[in-house]
Order: sequence, then C-alpha cells, then structure tokens
Amino acid sequence: MLPRDQQGARSQQLLIVLLGDYWHLRSEPLPSAALVALLTLFDVTPAGARAAIQRLAKRGFLITVKNGRTTAYAVSPMSQESVDAHVELLFRSHIPRPWDGTWSVVGYSLREDQRSTRNALRERLRQSRFGNVHDGLWIRPGDRRSEVEAMVRDLAAPPSTGQLTVFTGARLPHESVTATAREAFALDELAAAYRRFVEQWQPVAARVSSLTDPGRSGSDDDDLLRVRTSIMRDWRELRHIDPMLPQSLLGADFPFERALAVCSMIYDSTGPAAEAAFRRILEPHSVDLAKHVSHHTFAAYAADAAPRPS
Repeated sequence: MLPRDQQGARSQQLLIVLLGDYWHLRSEPLPSAALVALLTLFDVTPAGARAAIQRLAKRGFLITVKNGRTTAYAVSPMSQESVDAHVELLFRSHIPRPWDGTWSVVGYSLREDQRSTRNALRERLRQSRFGNVHDGLWIRPGDRRSEVEAMVRDLAAPPSTGQLTVFTGARLPHESVTATAREAFALDELAAAYRRFVEQWQPVAARVSSLTDPGRSGSDDDDLLRVRTSIMRDWRELRHIDPMLPQSLLGADFPFERALAVCSMIYDSTGPAAEAAFRRILEPHSVDLAKHVSHHTFAAYAADAAPRPS
C-alpha cells in the first residue's frame, strides 16, 4: 500500500520512528534480533538492518547492552525537555497560538576571515527556523532574543560587540509582510512539498479505511505497520523543514491543513493494528517486553492524554 517512492526508505530513520511510536520513553533494551526483524518488514536486508542499528549506536541514539552472547539495544535517555520538544514538533505544533504581529530581526556583518563563524551562525539560525531576507539579515515571528543569545554563546568564535544586532518587537511594513515571509521562508517550495505529501498519501488513506474496520481479521497488521511508520517518517521530515509561521502569514490556500488531515487519519486509525504487529514481532524474542508495546495518536496528544510507560 505504500506510495512507490516509499519503497526502500532509509532504515535508520525507520527504526527511530518505530521506537518513538511503539517504545516511547521506555528504558528496557530490545534484543538486536527483534530490531532486525522489525526492519526486514520494510524490505531492509538483515545485513542492512544490523548496519543501521550499529550506526544509531555510534551516533548515541542507541545504547548497547551485552548479556553473554546476546546483544540488545536501549534508546538513550532523553531529557524531558527533548521529549516535549519532539512531541510538540510532530503532534502539537499545528495548534494555533496567538501572535502579536511583531518579529525578531537578526543582523550581522562579519569579516572574510570569520567565514567559519558566519557559516555556523547561518546554520544555527536556519535550524532555529529563522528566515533569510538577504545575506546577514534574518527574521522570525515573536521574541527570540534568548534563543539568539544562546546560539551565539555556543559558537566556537562568537561575533564581537557591534558585529551582530538583535531587534525584538519589530514590525514589518504591512503591505510587504506576506511577500517578505514567502521569500525569506521559501513558502512556495514548502507548499509544494505539502502538496506532494497529500498526492502521495491521499490514495493510501482511502485504502486504509477499508482495512481498519473493527471486524477485520488482523491479517493486514504488518501492512498497516509499514504504512503508519512510513507516513510518520515523511511527516517528521516535513515538520523539521517547516518554519511553522502563524496562519495569517501562510494564506488560506496553503496546503498544510489538508496534509495534516491525511496524516492524522492514517496515523490514528492504523494505531491499534500497527501496535499489534510490533508486539507480534517482538513476542518470539521476549513475551515480557512485548507487553509494554504501546502507540499514541494525534488525538491523544491534542487532548494531552498521550500514553506513559507503565
């Protein structure tokens, strides 16, 4: 049921999504063989699965746990702040928030011999969802002074006094706000990405609805786990590149709401079946661990009722 370009999706990302969706906030290590079995469900070869697991361990996302000749992997502990930021990004960032129309403006002028500082600062601003008006001038809605000060402190060679200026409470000329936002935040490209998402996943949503009826046999659980994991992987990538601007800057025809409706419908409706498939794959390796498998939904997070480890 996956869109054609979802075949062979990157295995590290898939495993991150799988563990985030069904092993949320759990510290118990999972057998390596179980993780390999999960990834082979996505047409990842056993060798490719093991390589992905080892790379995630080297990156620090997974912790290796040895018990004799058996190897297991636990998800590295994350601060509650990191967990909350992840949940906010994927499941709550679409909830409208008040905005008073003011902006933070960051301007800097660095010498040619400070190229490494300029590149690092530019990347930090981009990661913090600032938009680039032109070289050396960046904007973002709201008061972001504390965020900018923190990122400057973290630079290996921070700009000296007078090389960087931060304005808060700034207002852009009313007649140019939407045009400036569209260019600075590349909103046309972002809108195209959301439209592609809808085009790819809307047909899948129609087929999923026929496979999630209460009276179904459960034989499609593996397919639904594949679909649910793949759409969350795509959604995760989109939300990471989205500056998440106030709705008033996007315009009525911006396709985000359509993409959200498709994603939440597929993700929420396939949750029970996908959880059952994950548990079935884990059970041959540990019945006790399989009891702790769970899933969450957009609806639960919107209601602030997401599952917690038992």
